[in-house]
Amino acid sequence: MERNNIFWGHIKENRWPYIIGFALLSISSLLQLLIPQLLGHFTDKLQNATLTLDESVKFALWMIVVGVGIAFFRSTSRIYLFRLSRMLEMKVRGDLFKHWEKLSAQYFNNQRIGDLMSHAISDVGVIREVTMQGYFNIMEAGLLIIVSVVAMVTSVNPWLTLVTMLPLPLLSLLAYRFNKRIMEQSVDMQRAISDLTSRVQEFTAGIRVVKAFVQEKEERKLFTKDNQHAVDMNRRFVRSNSLFGSLSSGIVGFSFLVSVVLGGVMVLKHVITLGEFVAFNTYLSLLMGPIENLGKVVNLMQRGKASEIRLMEIFRTQPDVVDDMAAKQDIEQIEGDIEIRNLTFSYPEAQRPTLKNINLKVPRGSSLAIVGRVGSGKSTLVHLLVRMYNAPKGTVFIDGHDIREIPLRTVRGQIGIVPQDQFLFSSTIRDNIGFDPKPYSDEQVIEASKVAQVYDNIVEFPDQFDTALGERGISLSGGQRQRVSIARAIIKKPSILIFDDSLSAVDTITEDLILEGLKSVMNKRTTIIIGHRISSVQAADQIVVMDEGKIVEQGNHDQLLRRNGIYADMYHKQLLDQEAERQDGQEHDALKARLLQGGAGA
Repeated sequence: MERNNIFWGHIKENRWPYIIGFALLSISSLLQLLIPQLLGHFTDKLQNATLTLDESVKFALWMIVVGVGIAFFRSTSRIYLFRLSRMLEMKVRGDLFKHWEKLSAQYFNNQRIGDLMSHAISDVGVIREVTMQGYFNIMEAGLLIIVSVVAMVTSVNPWLTLVTMLPLPLLSLLAYRFNKRIMEQSVDMQRAISDLTSRVQEFTAGIRVVKAFVQEKEERKLFTKDNQHAVDMNRRFVRSNSLFGSLSSGIVGFSFLVSVVLGGVMVLKHVITLGEFVAFNTYLSLLMGPIENLGKVVNLMQRGKASEIRLMEIFRTQPDVVDDMAAKQDIEQIEGDIEIRNLTFSYPEAQRPTLKNINLKVPRGSSLAIVGRVGSGKSTLVHLLVRMYNAPKGTVFIDGHDIREIPLRTVRGQIGIVPQDQFLFSSTIRDNIGFDPKPYSDEQVIEASKVAQVYDNIVEFPDQFDTALGERGISLSGGQRQRVSIARAIIKKPSILIFDDSLSAVDTITEDLILEGLKSVMNKRTTIIIGHRISSVQAADQIVVMDEGKIVEQGNHDQLLRRNGIYADMYHKQLLDQEAERQDGQEHDALKARLLQGGAGA
């Protein structure tokens, strides 16, 4: 969602609640002005020895009433205004999450998780503080300054007020001088927090690798370095903030000094009464707190501006993959007829194309297998089919429609993909298998798990399908994660099924069982299988071999073997590897048998 200004937009949307909150704060501020007047009258009567007991009681009662009124209206206004800040925090964080959901995969490839977490927590927290403390203090200070100065001029002495207020404009100059420094240091501090968050996230995600390679000491050094950097950036900010606060307090203290000295002289010369002197200094006391807070608000506003700039950069980032203007919104189903014409594709900022002149036809209900070396462009091809990236117009077609004319929700809703990384969420197995907008019954979840050959593993867990998985499904083995990912793809019964090297972590026996179980699922569905094992792809209707982004061989299993090219070479190598493994297994079994016989003879 495009935004011009987070703060101003929030105020415009909630103008009436802010007006009500300001009105409540105004009542509280006006009530505070009664205290100097009451103290002034009380002092004059006390000096003139005209104060009676009844009047003392009356003054005390008035002070109590005014104090209760101030407390009530001030606390009510704070609750009212602070609630608005919490609403803004919730809205900005929600809008941020929704905007992230719209952004393309390429955006997240270029971002650190720690930075994203810092935006969602730290930056949004600063936005809340600005609208909570900043707006409240600005409103209170502005109101009290205006009304107090008017009261001091009209009820005490205009010249005393003028001379006392003369040092205060220096606060504006001071704020101006510190403005840029505080903002830059705030940005540095937020970046340091992002770096530290990224370090912790990376460490926790890779804890098994760290321990396996005995890198605890090195990781501790890296963390200490980032931690120290964050402390240093905070210290810089605190030093500037403290210096600004000290200088502000010095200016305010000088105004008090002028008030006491000049006001005392005017009392001695009978220009003002002692009660007016007390009232004036009480006005000044009421005034100085908000004025000092304005200094803190300046710092907070600079932090808020820095955080707003960081968030606005995200909100202004537009997704690379969106529905085109030509998208036919009435297309809600796809049959699965795929055609690729002269497709050449390059990733952003890539030096050379990843895919070069790809031409393919995959009829509806047929199966396509893609094999090739690592980095040959196999996964890139299927990422274009699910529109993780935009293919050039006029190159990828589904059911005769350019894929960019089909709504994203239809493309992704009708394609089931089992990705390479087998990402699982840290919820239950049931939730991971049934990860889809529409709900699935327990019977459907069980059936999908059986087809994926993971049912027997699941029922061995104490909580079975309600077993909570760890971060990224770490509590499951690699093979189990793959099979849960397969179950998640097939349960939605899509028109197109894509398996991106989805059987690499299972043994050949389980692979055969999965492929046998998938026959019923793949029936009448377009299926694309990326694999390295010939055994997992040889039954496909057509097989393409990719190398350096190009299709170098194409045909079915028998045709490719007769061609005696890359595919045949892969096939024969894998046969030799299997034969070597079989012989190693036989030798191992024979050695084990001899050892057992020797033990029995002894």
